[in-house]
Amino acid sequence: DESGDHSLTKIDEQFPVFCLAGCIFDENEYFQNDDARIDAFKIKYFNDSDIILHSREIRKCLPPFNILLNKKTKEDFYKDCNNLLSNLNFTILAIAIKKGDLKQQYSDPSNPYNLSLYFIMERFLYFLEENDDVGYISVESRDPKSNTDLLETYTSIMNNGSGGNNHNIKAERFQNRIQKMEFVEKKQNQNGHQLADLIAYPIARFVLDRSKDSKALDVIKSKFRNRGGKIRGYGLKIFP
Repeated sequence: DESGDHSLTKIDEQFPVFCLAGCIFDENEYFQNDDARIDAFKIKYFNDSDIILHSREIRKCLPPFNILLNKKTKEDFYKDCNNLLSNLNFTILAIAIKKGDLKQQYSDPSNPYNLSLYFIMERFLYFLEENDDVGYISVESRDPKSNTDLLETYTSIMNNGSGGNNHNIKAERFQNRIQKMEFVEKKQNQNGHQLADLIAYPIARFVLDRSKDSKALDVIKSKFRNRGGKIRGYGLKIFP
């Protein structure tokens, strides 16, 4: 899921970052345990597992999250949400595009969403190779044109590989590890997508101002793919 918009035509000076974040789950573990644990969290606060967790609505206490206008309920909600994120077994991959820098450095920059998919697919491939496993990509469906553009980027990487002369990943490596990319409608209430939405915003805020402490980021920091504890470049890529 994403935080921020991917337009390069008009950049919001207050939020000039586009962040694409993904959560890697073991499929069996997800459907046997993790999905139900997220549903249980929803039922505790809303008595309804069909509630769709959405970062913006939660932050602004918009219905049905207006229950968070109650201070005690809000404290309990965030405490339980943080505990849920801490205890679920998943790995984060996130790409943050600094849009102003992208426009300055490149005369014809790629669409930030497609560029982010390019970077995240590389890191997903590395993760799968490190764990000698296969996987697939599930994304939330947007409008038809955006879905088509994204699918074209995915197909190009799968057919042609990625990178230039100094950093080339052959198509065969992607084909051996990544099985497909599927589009899922928001109304299908995919909990994994909602988890990705919850983590994307604090990651984007961190990239915007790394001098500020972020309790939300502290909760998920251990979930990033890393190498010897190093997250930058492995679980989190900031570009350019």
